[in-house]
This record gives sequence, structure tokens and C-alpha cells, in this order.
Amino acid sequence: MIVRRWIFAAALLAALAAPQIAMQASPAAAAEKSLGVVYADGRQTEDVALAKLDRRSDELFISAYDLARIFKATKFWNPGNRKLVLRIGSHRYMFTIDSRAVVVDETPVLLRMNVLYDEGAIMIPLEFITRVLAPRSIEKIELDSSRLLLSIGSPEYNVTDVELVDDRDATRAVLTLTDELLYHIDSETPGILRLKIYGGRLDPLKFALPDGKGLIGRVRAEQVEQDAYLFFDVKKTVQRCRVEFERAEAPAAGEKKTPIKLVLSLDRGNLPEIPEADFAGKKLIEMLDEGAKHKIIEPVRKIAIDPGHGGSDMGRMGPSLVKEKDINLQIALMLRDRLMEELGVDVVMTRADDTLIPLDERVEAANIAGAQLFISIHCNGWFAPDAEGFEVYFLAPARTEEEVRLARDENSSIAYEEPTSGDAGSGDIDFILWDMVQNEYLNESSDLAEMIQREMGKSLGIKNRGVKQTGLRVLKGLKMPGVLIETAFLSNPKEEKLLLNAEFRERLVEAAIEAIRKFQSRYAGKG
Repeated sequence: MIVRRWIFAAALLAALAAPQIAMQASPAAAAEKSLGVVYADGRQTEDVALAKLDRRSDELFISAYDLARIFKATKFWNPGNRKLVLRIGSHRYMFTIDSRAVVVDETPVLLRMNVLYDEGAIMIPLEFITRVLAPRSIEKIELDSSRLLLSIGSPEYNVTDVELVDDRDATRAVLTLTDELLYHIDSETPGILRLKIYGGRLDPLKFALPDGKGLIGRVRAEQVEQDAYLFFDVKKTVQRCRVEFERAEAPAAGEKKTPIKLVLSLDRGNLPEIPEADFAGKKLIEMLDEGAKHKIIEPVRKIAIDPGHGGSDMGRMGPSLVKEKDINLQIALMLRDRLMEELGVDVVMTRADDTLIPLDERVEAANIAGAQLFISIHCNGWFAPDAEGFEVYFLAPARTEEEVRLARDENSSIAYEEPTSGDAGSGDIDFILWDMVQNEYLNESSDLAEMIQREMGKSLGIKNRGVKQTGLRVLKGLKMPGVLIETAFLSNPKEEKLLLNAEFRERLVEAAIEAIRKFQSRYAGKG
């Protein structure tokens, strides 16, 4: 009797322990392949581990943990009868370990393979997604079994097609867009051109061209939260790259508006297909953005730094009542000292103490001083304390509600200025976003924002919210490239502590300096 009770107690303890581990992701050791998942709701594309658990079958399994997370399912695990229930949308799916039967609402459906329990995780045959879940889902679910790519949802794509055209002098990648979107192209990685399309929405499956044509060896695409990326593998004989828009004269049959062509042209050069030692590791491509419009500026010798807010305009307030204006000034002064010491440049401060300076006067001060870059330092904020991360803005029409909100928040500083500024009390500021002066530096501003974002991403260890665009008053009218850095969320208690940490601010400043150093190198003709 004692032995029987001990066995029962051990079994009960094992059953009670199971819920704590059953929904964990499968161990990396069990992973055989990965499933690429593309979301229409803006979530970042990801790779999810798959496992092959039966040697007699090629069936792949996905963990219940990943399945529930991907499809935002509510879940319930009953350890007594080894059953897992997932509610996805309006349907209830009940799985039983070591059984092929899935009960959908009240109807059983048989899979080819059993649901299994493997090293602390419930593993579900991948066919469940296509045979059971997809036909019952409101949103579109597509699984490309050959490439193991899962698409969820049906977004309205604004980057709709790509075509490769090759002739004797050049190879062209012709992208079809529904709108004239901003873009940024670079060749930071040898042999690869990266094209970022701000606000782009595309189907990565459609843009994956494994074979390529002419000077383009392969094309890959990636959809992230707000933007789309295309990666072109290019041959060593590419001498020059041009990007420009071409607009059709009239809409095609069945189309509501005229499609726009964004054309990436790669010109052939005389460099060897297999480079000699002298060419190894060098960038061999001359980048021409929109024909000859990509301005090459003089070497950067003077930089304007703008600590956001000041005086009666305190900016945002942290949970411990830290004022944004003070954090901005501390970071800006650190950046000034390091720039002068390490890069030997002159620095113009729009404010060097706790003073309210009208936004237009900040721009005017930078222009009069002849600054060649303008960097505005700010802290982000939101009504929810868990909002996190950094982001970098440049001046262009806002694409999202978040970007409109940011512009409204930062432009609201005008309310603290003297009535002589002409705009006090006017509410939302109505001004021309495509200012003729600033528009000359749109590409350079985008370049600088990309470089700062990349370096901050390497060093800060917080969420990277990417490069964004909006109508910021403090960037309007600049006669130089300009960006605004939202360093972190002051409204987030954890990030407020980071902003008060000297080591974090040092890393932030170091990232900005490294980005400026690379910008200097590129536009001085050295990169």
C-alpha cells in the first residue's frame, strides 16, 4: 500500500509539473529545419524551429508554444488527460498527446501523425496548419511547403512586383509600386545591394528570385514592421548603380491608378569577374541615387547639436519626475565634447543651458553658422509605461499614426515660444513638409538616420524601432542634412533608469559618433 501511494504521488507530481513545461518551445537540439513566418499585421518576419520526430516519416512538427504565439491563441492544458485546447479566432481545437485526432469545436479530424510530447514540449504536426486551421480561418493562411514559408493575412501590398531585365550594358531590377515611396540604398556588405523602401508592403515569397539574371545573382526580400527590404546579390563586374522612378503614362487595364516603376540599374564595368588581390574586400560599386541627384557634400567640419525643449518647455516627464529637457542637454553636451575631441569638428549648440529657444531660431542658428549636419536630441514617451526602444527620424511626410503623433508632440514646443514667433497658439502646425531647401538633403538625411540607427542598434541593447519619417518643425528649412534621435522612452521606468546611467549615455554618444564618422567617410569620397 505504501509503495502504491508513493507511485501515485510521483505520478501526480509529474502531472502537476507538466503544465509548467509543456508550452515551452521545443529544444534547439530537436530542430531539424525552420519555418519562415510572414505577418500581414506588421509583426516582424521570423524563423520558427521545426522538428522531425519520427524516422519513418518526413512529417515536420511545430511546438504548441510557437503555434499559439503565431496565431495569438488562448490555451488550456489539462495534465490529467493529457489534452491541450487552443482557441484561435472563433474555433476551439483540442489535441491529445499520442493521438491523431484533433477535435475542432465538436467535430474530430484525423491528422497523418500523432501529436507528440518531446523533451518538455507538445509537438503538433505541421499539416494541422494547412489541413485544419487554414480552411477555418478568417484571415488568409498560406504555407509554401517546398520553401517552408508561412504567410498570415492579406495585406494591401504597395510593392507588387519585380522583374529582372538584362542587356549588353546593364541589368535592371524593375519594381512596381502603387505609390511613390521613399527609399534608401546601400552597399555596406560587399557583393550585396540593400534597398530599403520606407512604408513598403510586399510579399517576400513573391520577391524571392533564387536564380537571378545578368549582373544580379539572387534576390531576397524581407518585410518588417513598417518597411520593406530587398537584397540583391551582385557580381563583381558591376561598376555603377542607379535608382530612379519611372511613371507609366496611364493605368493598366483593371488598375485604378497609374503604377510607378522604381528601377535599380546596374552598369557593367571592366573589373575582373574574379577580383585580383588589389580589389579584394573593396567596395567596387559607385552609388548614384536617382540619377545624379545624390548630393556629395563637402567634408563635415561643423555640426549643429540641438538639445530638445528647454526653459519653460520641459518636454516629457519620467516616473521619477526626471525632465526630458535635462536629459537631452546632458547627452548633447557629452556629444559635443566627444565630437570636438575625437573628430576635430566645430560644434554649434542651439542651446547650452536651460533656455527656451524657438524652433525656427534653432534652424536659423544652424544655417547662419554654416553647419553641415543637424542632430536634434530627444527622449520618447507614451501613455503606456511598457513602450520601449529608440528611433531616428528625418523630415518627410508621415506614413503612420505614430509618426503623426510624434510630429504633433515635438512640434507642440511652439506653444511655449513668444507670440512674436508668429505660430504660438495655432494648434497643429500647418507647414509645407516638402520644403524646397530641406528636400535637397532628403537622401543625405535618410543616409545619416540609417547610419545612426544601425550603430545604436549595435550598442544600446534596447528595442530598435527603426528609421522613421515625419514633419518635424525643427528639421524644416535646414540647409543641411538633419535628423532627430528619440534616444529611449522616458515614460518607461526601466529606460528612464538607463537614461540616467552614465555608461548608457556613453554608449549612445559613441554610437552617434561612429555613425557621423562613417557619414564623413562616405561623403568625403573615402567610402
